[in-house]
Amino acid sequence: MLLTTVACTSNSTEVTKINEGSDKVAFEVAKNYFFKNDQQIPASPKITTEEEFNKLFGMATVMGKDGKPTSIDFTKQFVLAIVLPVTDMAIEINPVKVEVNSGALFYTYEVKTGEKQTYSIQPVSIIILDKQYENNEVKLISDGR
Repeated sequence: MLLTTVACTSNSTEVTKINEGSDKVAFEVAKNYFFKNDQQIPASPKITTEEEFNKLFGMATVMGKDGKPTSIDFTKQFVLAIVLPVTDMAIEINPVKVEVNSGALFYTYEVKTGEKQTYSIQPVSIIILDKQYENNEVKLISDGR
């Protein structure tokens, strides 16, 4: 019985928090894309058209079941792309969450830096969101975990 009370209390706290303004936004991670090395890193992470996306990114198809790039339908979706400068460090960009609050999208992500490598990479993270959020201002939050 005590466990049920604790669970209810925990749930109502969470509901209150969401009702105070922040709602989680569903997203999908786009896989198997690379940033084209003849392009400048975009000033804004928001990309709303297929033409703009194809100018900046190429498909990196690999063998295996999950080898195809994630499908993006720009008539129903848009993307947020984080592109970091070329480096010889092993770097991962991991999406943590996207929330909407007061008409703005807050995209929290973490950057994990690993070992020095013998080759260079350009770290990229692309997430796909529903078009209904396309006109929202985007605020990036780097989570220093």
